[in-house]
Amino acid sequence: MPHTQSELPLASASSISCVSHRTLQRALCGLVRPTLWKRSVFAWGDSLATAADMRIAELERRVLGGYQLLQALIGIRLRAVTDPESRRHLAWLSDVTAAMSLFNKRAVAEGPVDFAGYLDDAVAFWRRSCEGRPIRFEIRAASAVLPDSQALTLAIIAHELISNAVRHAFPDDGRGAVAIAFSRSVEGVSLVVRDSGIGADQLAAGDGLGLVEGLVEHLQGSMTVETSPGGGVGVRVRLPAEPTSAH
Repeated sequence: MPHTQSELPLASASSISCVSHRTLQRALCGLVRPTLWKRSVFAWGDSLATAADMRIAELERRVLGGYQLLQALIGIRLRAVTDPESRRHLAWLSDVTAAMSLFNKRAVAEGPVDFAGYLDDAVAFWRRSCEGRPIRFEIRAASAVLPDSQALTLAIIAHELISNAVRHAFPDDGRGAVAIAFSRSVEGVSLVVRDSGIGADQLAAGDGLGLVEGLVEHLQGSMTVETSPGGGVGVRVRLPAEPTSAH
């Protein structure tokens, strides 16, 4: 039966409405699905990053815990050993472990280590260690982040020099001061540790500077020592601004 003229617009409108709805649905799906896919990818990436951060944090805690355990074991051995030479070696090992622990603790907290901040930590450590002794510590250090190739080794050098001053400069619980100065310029790095202790005509080979000298040489730097009887000991370490690779 033929359609009347009044029915044609109604039929056409219904068809157009149906087609338009399906077209709009497809278009919306085309927009929504990539968006959901991107969100899921980003969420997956975030979860991986979070898991990685958690694993790194756990590893850092274990490393710091390892240093603490090592120091505890050394302390136990020190209390049990009476031989002076053995005690000297164990005390040295304890100092080096403490230096590495302080450095890595700051590295975990802030990433690249401000060496002036590390020296503050080292001086605080020695103030606690020398509690009850009339030793004053002074520090003057400019904020500077050193290359990875220098930072930890210089931290051990600084700790060793302070340790030498504390152990050798003030016998019989003598009174005195240990001053630490650190600076960095375009020419390089300068670290000075000076005490006001008994001093000497010259330092013997066993006075604790052998390790420092070897580490300074490893960093392609130089070391000068000044001492006189009653005039204390001063050690200056200079390192190049950018150490070259060894061939």
